[in-house]
Amino acid sequence: MNSLYEFDITIFRAINVDFHRSWLDLFFAFFSYLGSGGWLAAACLLFVLHKSTRHYVVPLLLTNLISGVAVADLLKVIIVRDRPSNLPYAIVQEDLHTRSFPSGHTTTAFAVAMMIVFLTADSRYRKLGYLSIFVAALIGLSRIYRGVHWPTDTIAGACFGIATSCVLFFLLPRIGLSLNRNDGFDSGEATSQS
Repeated sequence: MNSLYEFDITIFRAINVDFHRSWLDLFFAFFSYLGSGGWLAAACLLFVLHKSTRHYVVPLLLTNLISGVAVADLLKVIIVRDRPSNLPYAIVQEDLHTRSFPSGHTTTAFAVAMMIVFLTADSRYRKLGYLSIFVAALIGLSRIYRGVHWPTDTIAGACFGIATSCVLFFLLPRIGLSLNRNDGFDSGEATSQS
């Protein structure tokens, strides 16, 4: 366990202290706030704007809710871990000091991003899935940069988020929620091929 703590200390210090630049504060603040449950829910609602993606809103909102509340928040209650913001040398940009594991922002960001990957995999929007994973990674990095999470908090959050999305993608059709990747996405292409 000592080597894991050393890993956390080394990577945290490299990102939070050594990599810190005042001009990056706003950049990482943006991604950090984007990773909060409310902002992610708002981002999920953007799929309402296009007729061919509206039926993805419910699966994405469920993914956001379940990964944030049932997974990340529950684990924070079970696993009590202080945040690195308690370190004397940490550059802290949020007033958070307890309940560190896992990073809730990273858990929900990766859960939603992975669900977008699943939903768009066979469509012309599949690049949106890749972009979502990149944004989720920036959200995870932002939590370390802002001094409120250990690297292992964000790595675990990414793993829990991806796992949650995989389970939901398997279960949701079994409770009657259509996740057919071709439903509505490429209706024009499907019609022309018939």
